Amino acid sequence: MKKTLTALALVLASGSTMAAQMECMVDTAAYDEWSVGHCENFEYTMDNKANDAIWRIVGVTKTISSVIWQEATSGCASNSTYCTKAIRPYRSYLGKATVLYTDGTYEVVQATARFETGF
Repeated sequence: MKKTLTALALVLASGSTMAAQMECMVDTAAYDEWSVGHCENFEYTMDNKANDAIWRIVGVTKTISSVIWQEATSGCASNSTYCTKAIRPYRSYLGKATVLYTDGTYEVVQATARFETGF
């Protein structure tokens, strides 16, 4: 019984070693910085113009075979860990990606981008 519990604990621990995450940043006139899982920004432009949101996959510890971008990031290159899309203010944009590894495993990562303009 003790060996079974030890083996189970090792399996569960090894499953959590995958550490990929998605960061995002909204490119505004303000100071921009990367944030894991959610990025929000505000600029005092008083307009309703789109800005670029950038999503990136970080913390990868294995060799990537390809990336399947989904939701707001759909259509981005499957050979890239970065994705840039224009987003409108006052809306939330979910960037999501399935990272396929050469060893046959995968991870799903996501981050939501949003910004406001004072408009």
